[in-house]
Amino acid sequence: MSKKRADESTSADGNDLDFILSPGTSLEERTAQSEALRERCPLAKGATAPNEPTFWSMMRYRDIVSAASDTSTFSNGLRVRLEGRRPPLESDPPEHAQIRKLLTPFFSMKAVNGLEPLSRNLAKTLIEPIVEAGGGDLNRSLARPLPTQILLHLIGQPLSDWELVKTWSEANRPTNMNDVAGQEEFAAADRALWDYSRSVIANRVSTPRDPKTDPITALLVGGVDGDRLNVDLAVGVVRLLLAAGHDSTTQSIGLCIAYLAREPDQQDRLRHQPEEISAAIEEILRMETPVVAMPRIVARDTDLHGRRLKAGERLMLNWASANRDPEVFEQPNEYVLDRSPNRHLVFGSGIHTCIGANLARREIRVVIEELLAQTRCFEFSEEPMLQHMIHYGFETLPMKVEPA
Repeated sequence: MSKKRADESTSADGNDLDFILSPGTSLEERTAQSEALRERCPLAKGATAPNEPTFWSMMRYRDIVSAASDTSTFSNGLRVRLEGRRPPLESDPPEHAQIRKLLTPFFSMKAVNGLEPLSRNLAKTLIEPIVEAGGGDLNRSLARPLPTQILLHLIGQPLSDWELVKTWSEANRPTNMNDVAGQEEFAAADRALWDYSRSVIANRVSTPRDPKTDPITALLVGGVDGDRLNVDLAVGVVRLLLAAGHDSTTQSIGLCIAYLAREPDQQDRLRHQPEEISAAIEEILRMETPVVAMPRIVARDTDLHGRRLKAGERLMLNWASANRDPEVFEQPNEYVLDRSPNRHLVFGSGIHTCIGANLARREIRVVIEELLAQTRCFEFSEEPMLQHMIHYGFETLPMKVEPA
């Protein structure tokens, strides 16, 4: 590691970089980069540009699973935001478990089963005009609205707010920070999401609902350390749901549709063997990994792979790299429908494993089932537009659709 390579650059603090992850990095480039780093530099120092702040990136599956379970060394609660924290994601124990416990009943399998009729009705309603028109942009017309509307229904907000919430969430991605105009759009969207979150909490404070059916009221009447949940923390929870509760599911739906559009044989197989759809979704998401990485803050000095991580430094847990680690997955770069077990990290690992994983899986499956049932085939009508970096997926999914 001490010898400087030809592909290294230098960071703003003068230290050598092991890699640069630019916004234009394609899936193929990212996969090749991860493969090389897993082998020669499993704990790599990177940046999004030579003069940008650096971060550590953990590349191997076993290291990542270990770090995700070690909250005393790799913290989520130390992350700093201008507006405030978004628990339980940006929490450490014991606060994390207490807040998550308040939300868990609303993401249980029983709750997910209860939401399936709405998910299926929405999917059918959104797909029918696409089929009648012979195609369209399935990202805009299907993948974007469905998860956002389900999330709004879950938190008791009007489904008609979905496009506002979705537009703010998309503008609030880190990829929008590359120029002054994007930074202003990012900041405005962030303020709008926080304002919306505050309005949701204010409504429930003034007009509580049944805490058994309304997660927002459940937060407000629940407890942390024996006390009612601080209102600012409750706002932070809603703010988290308005981002994490739909965006990655949109990307996941798009990635599954895109894969099947390019693999007509697999598409036909799943039409005739719908019982395989769930396994296909798991394998597509393992390969594509919509949430590429998630951050932690190093809470105390620690050594790993001969490198010194100092307290306060940023660390990224690279889920996408872990999901193609050959130590865990045979033929890691191949689609293997009957892969078993498929221990991918698409939904994270440790205490911060996505609380909405069951709901996301159900929404994706329902969309794919309904799309396959209503069509004879679907394929790209032109090349789609990708959205890169922390959330990987599609901005557009232009499709030609043949009715069943």
